[in-house]
Amino acid sequence: MTQSQAIHIGMINSYNVLVNKADIQQIVISGIGVFSHSQDEQDAKISIEFMIKYFQDIEMYEKCAELQKYIEETFDEDGRFKIDLCSCEYPDIKVYKPNPKCSVCGLIIKRF
Repeated sequence: MTQSQAIHIGMINSYNVLVNKADIQQIVISGIGVFSHSQDEQDAKISIEFMIKYFQDIEMYEKCAELQKYIEETFDEDGRFKIDLCSCEYPDIKVYKPNPKCSVCGLIIKRF
């Protein structure tokens, strides 16, 4: 695999995770668990904006539109997550899927 292909696969994998077309576990199990987006709240929006620029450059505009919608729904104007996050001392998770929720308070568990 070339470096260009690895970068593209990372972009596609991150895109699929963010727009709920696949989950991280499926991708990792497939053997091509490379991602381009950041899980860190400080860098998350910036990494997705970088992905949008990447997809614009290769004229994959549908992916750009879906990622832009994800940004609008997920982040405030300061780049912080809009959603209320679980603050339970001992969160309980019964279902693992994108944006898992705490079964104690029902709020989304913050990603590490």
